[in-house]
Amino acid sequence: MIKYSTISLPKELYDKLLQLIEEKPELGYGSVADFCKEAIRLHVEEIKRELREDFLRKLDVPLLLKNLERLSAIDTGIYGKMFEKINAMAFMFSKDYKLKECNYEFFSHLGYASKEEVIGKDINEFFENEQLKERVKTGNLKDYEVKGIRKDGKKIDLLLDVVRIDKNLYAGCAKDITVKNYVIEKEKRIRQLYEYIIEEISDLIVVVQDGKIKFLNKRVGITGYRAEEVIGKHFLEFVADEDKERIMENYRKMMEGKAEGKPRKYKFKFKDGKIGEIEIYPKKIEFEGRPALLVVARQPSKSCLIE
Repeated sequence: MIKYSTISLPKELYDKLLQLIEEKPELGYGSVADFCKEAIRLHVEEIKRELREDFLRKLDVPLLLKNLERLSAIDTGIYGKMFEKINAMAFMFSKDYKLKECNYEFFSHLGYASKEEVIGKDINEFFENEQLKERVKTGNLKDYEVKGIRKDGKKIDLLLDVVRIDKNLYAGCAKDITVKNYVIEKEKRIRQLYEYIIEEISDLIVVVQDGKIKFLNKRVGITGYRAEEVIGKHFLEFVADEDKERIMENYRKMMEGKAEGKPRKYKFKFKDGKIGEIEIYPKKIEFEGRPALLVVARQPSKSCLIE
């Protein structure tokens, strides 16, 4: 037996460890004793003091060396705990783009059962983006959208951040935005549908906020005006003088919630100078996060223009 402190090793195991340590000086172990102490420290939760000798005899030395090399990039203290507990896909990779370390969120989110399935693989096996490596070379990445590749081949949307730790190591963090992107796309399609319906509807649709016209559909043509001539102006500019006081009072009550959206008729000014009666159906809504009035306007079937 070769003895070091309180640790005893079979000579065959000692010789093998010594050879591996000499072949891998980058691990930073000066002796077999240093290596054994580190091995015990890494696995202390799995063993008891009286079982150390038996534990060392059963060590899978190549696997342990691989794990030691991988874990050397992360302090097993508070920073290591933060790395493992972070609610995002945290990972590290080398300058040759091989995955060196990752947390549980990373490998499990991509459908893998353990770190051993992903460590050592090229990052392109997890991120579908031909320009990713070139972007990493040119500098840090912030909020970079990529497709993540799960073990089963399914793609997910990720928002990726990557920073350079030193000349040999990069750290990254990815967040799954698949659901967010789906919701955004769905809302976009719904909004496009609503916009199409609003544009094609036969009535004039107007949104008034703070007294000013914020939106209207293409039916504004019935007044003789173009949209750009109306948007941003106060609605009273288009109301006949005799109805300004009445419509303003009803507008105020609607915005204060003191009046119902009953249909009412008012006289409006057309671009050609004529006065026409228009029936409006108002409803209080929220527009761009603030209160507004949605107005559906149409000319009564029996109305006529007044010279």
